[in-house]
This record gives sequence, C-alpha cells and structure tokens, in this order.
Amino acid sequence: MGSFVSSGNRNDLQHALGHYAREATGGSGSAARRMGSVSRAGGGLYGTLSGAPAEPGERTVDLRNLTGLPCELAISTIAQALTPVDGDSEKIRAAINHALAEALDGVETFDPASITDDVIVNTMIGYLAESIFLQIVHNAGKAWNKADTPIQAIRAEIELRELIKVVVDKHMAPRLAGNIRSLSRQQMVQIERQAIIDAWKEWEDYQ
Repeated sequence: MGSFVSSGNRNDLQHALGHYAREATGGSGSAARRMGSVSRAGGGLYGTLSGAPAEPGERTVDLRNLTGLPCELAISTIAQALTPVDGDSEKIRAAINHALAEALDGVETFDPASITDDVIVNTMIGYLAESIFLQIVHNAGKAWNKADTPIQAIRAEIELRELIKVVVDKHMAPRLAGNIRSLSRQQMVQIERQAIIDAWKEWEDYQ
C-alpha cells in the first residue's frame, strides 16, 4: 500500500489489495467474520431506515422523533444511537455518518419521508464500502506516510475509496434490487456478509 500511496500507480493499488485480501486478512471467510460487528450494525441501520421490525435488544431509532431537525444533527443522532460499544465503534459511527450524508446530500431539514427506497439502497452500499475503506486505511497504518505531500495522500485515499465503492456496489446492488423494504434486518446482515466475501474473492485474484 505504501508503494501505491507513493506512486499513485493503479497497478500498485491492485497488488496491495491482493496481498491484503489473501495474506493480511486471511481470506474472504476470515474477513467476513472480522467485520461481523460492521454487518450487524448495518442490519440496525437498514432496519431503522426501512422500518423493519427489531428483535429484543437490537439498536434502532424512531425517525419520526427526528422530524424537523437539521439533517446533519439527525444523521449524527442516528449514527450515535446505532453504534455498538466495541472495538469497531469509531469506524461504524464514521461510516454511518458518511453514508447518510452522501445519500441525503442536499436535504437541509430531516423528514422521514426523505428516506426513499433509493436512499436506503445508496446508504447501505455506501455504509459497507466506507467501513471497508476505513478498515483498510487503519490496517495500512504508516503506509500513508509514504506520500510526499498531503495532496498526494488525499488522492490515494480518493482512488482507494472509489475502487472499494465500485466493487461493493457490483456485488451488493443486485441483491438490493426490487422491493428493498421487504428484507428483514437479518437478511441485510447476510447480504452484507456475502458482499464482503465476494469483494475479497475478487481482490484475492489481484496480482
């Protein structure tokens, strides 16, 4: 990853992701297990947005209580309420914030009616992609210090984030087609886990 950050070369990025998927994380099955907290939180996020019933003890938010709030504050409230207390909490909170901010871009005052089917789909894809991005950046550690300038580091982050988003979208979007609100929370968790496995398998082939 350091070579990619330093050079900006796409081939270096693919080589880094291939090594990351095969060696650093132990393959697709291991990655899906390690990101179990991310998937479960995603199920809660989906349930909150879609109105899917929650099991006892599951985190959820009544969106009606957020009506009229500035959208940024509503998003922050949702992220805070759905974030578990574990080692992934910071990453999950940031990913929920990022995904909702992108999906609700342009909405100034929160209204539950603004949570359309497209917003749900875009949020779920964006949430998982951002979670994976944050995980890779965290694991890469000092590799980001290889950039000669801050702009170079930002460009590397943008390219990595975009590549992840494309791959997650490819493997996740077909499973969300149709009536998005018909899924259960647990079905969404399984969709996320399978998308992680599929993305890792694709990256394992990168040389």
